Amino acid sequence: MMVANHLMLDQISQEAVRQANRQQESSMMAFWEQMNRRGRNFHIENGKMILGDYYVLNDDNEIPDKIFCITGSRATIFMGDTRIATNVLRKDGSRAIGTRLTGPAYDAIFKEGIRYRGEADILGAPYFTAYDPIRDMNGKVIGALFVGVKQSEYLARYDRINLKIGLINWALAAVFVLCAVILGLDRKRSESEIKKQLHFQQLLLDTIPSPIFSKDARGRYNLCNKAFQTYVGLSREQLLGRSVFDLWDRELAQKYHDMDQEIMQTPGTQIYESQVRYADGSVRDVIFHKAAVRDEDGVPGGLVGVILDITERKTVERESRRIEAQKHHSRMIESLMIQLNHDLNTPLTPLFALMPLIRSKVTDPGVERMLEICQQCINQIQGLAGKALDLVRISASQPRLIPVSLYAAADSALTDMSASLAQRSVICCNAIDPELQVLGSAEQLTLLFRNLLSNAARYAAQNGKVVVSAVRKGEEVEVSVQDDGIGLNQEQLARVFDEFYKADAARHDLNTQGLGLAICRRIVANHGGKLWATSAGADSGTTMFFTLKQAGHQEPPAAADETVEASYQI
Repeated sequence: MMVANHLMLDQISQEAVRQANRQQESSMMAFWEQMNRRGRNFHIENGKMILGDYYVLNDDNEIPDKIFCITGSRATIFMGDTRIATNVLRKDGSRAIGTRLTGPAYDAIFKEGIRYRGEADILGAPYFTAYDPIRDMNGKVIGALFVGVKQSEYLARYDRINLKIGLINWALAAVFVLCAVILGLDRKRSESEIKKQLHFQQLLLDTIPSPIFSKDARGRYNLCNKAFQTYVGLSREQLLGRSVFDLWDRELAQKYHDMDQEIMQTPGTQIYESQVRYADGSVRDVIFHKAAVRDEDGVPGGLVGVILDITERKTVERESRRIEAQKHHSRMIESLMIQLNHDLNTPLTPLFALMPLIRSKVTDPGVERMLEICQQCINQIQGLAGKALDLVRISASQPRLIPVSLYAAADSALTDMSASLAQRSVICCNAIDPELQVLGSAEQLTLLFRNLLSNAARYAAQNGKVVVSAVRKGEEVEVSVQDDGIGLNQEQLARVFDEFYKADAARHDLNTQGLGLAICRRIVANHGGKLWATSAGADSGTTMFFTLKQAGHQEPPAAADETVEASYQI
């Protein structure tokens, strides 16, 4: 009896230690789960540890206290090696905030950057502990999480049993009966604890979104989580005890079976990509991770597997390749246009220099008219090359949007176009609030106004008027450039922003290239706005509208205007 009792007590003590270690692992997983609910990224700002965007962990003992309520383990959050939130108590009953981490756990976390599991002395008391490092987004260790229980508290009931059985060892036959009763009660208690642990483990598995499963040596499923049930379309009761041949068609089942046999026969982890069809009919790209479960002698007793859904990652990769191909194409087009612009300007330069000299020596009106047409053609070629280069450059990449004065951009363009406006005695009024700022590129916005004013100057009435104005509409600013010229019909409104399109009256005008409004459309697209035109008809003028994001605006957006006559959504 004494030998048997001694062995039993030793086994109970070892089991208690193992249970304590398992409890700390479970507590640590629960701790991370509670942290992940509040955010993913840790960082230190102004001497405070912050989780996610705003959750300050210093002096916030809610999570440690919740872990104690759930698992019975003490919990601590360290910033560096200093406790900033804890339910570990000093001898006077106060929380041990501000005390520091020492010993082998400190070496493991901050010197080696690994987790620590084992016994540790905390404020003079031995604990069963688990420590995990906290890393920031750069992988640097900036703190640690701790869970643990006092050995004296955790082993108290086992010490009491030991005392009782030690006294009973010196008693008579009744001691054996008493020991049997105690062992029976302890067994029931252990079974209850095991059931609780199994229930907790199953609950933990069910919270994981990836399908998880395990099989025995005969290939029959003996464990799965809810995500795997969703994948197969069967409940746990319907799934357990069945094999792949009971779930899938013969060809696919044989493929799965052969791969299972391969991992059972060879050590290591089996990882491979595949496409699977879920019970709901959807086809997903996944990665299988499988590993054999072996005993101490290396004999396989089954396998475990995890299925990771990578459908979104694959989609992102394909989209990334498509975008990269578009960027490459844009760079090629930009390079081609730059070279073409250079090659066109090279022969045009002497023509610009020589044409005025030739015209000064000609007295024949017919020849002078022909030379004037040649000069217009030269101007057209140069303008077309420049406009095409502008269109390619603004289409090649997104500009960096910063607060820009809308009035200044319009005023700069108005200065550039003053000569063109003066040729037809057109007055231009910049009615934009000088204090109004938008998110944009000053260079591109100036080019936008320059093209719109050029268009207005060309088609406004002789001695007419052009008005540039802007109104705030919620988060956006609606800008308009209004002229009193020839106007546009509905067909022209629908096509006015197309590349190389010209209204009928200007189709043979060699001073316009048909790219100005197409450039405007691309610039507005780069700024995330929309561009449209309205006109009441012939000789009723035209108004060009576009929207930009207002800088620093926090109010909710205003309702959209549903009365636009013709628009081009970017």
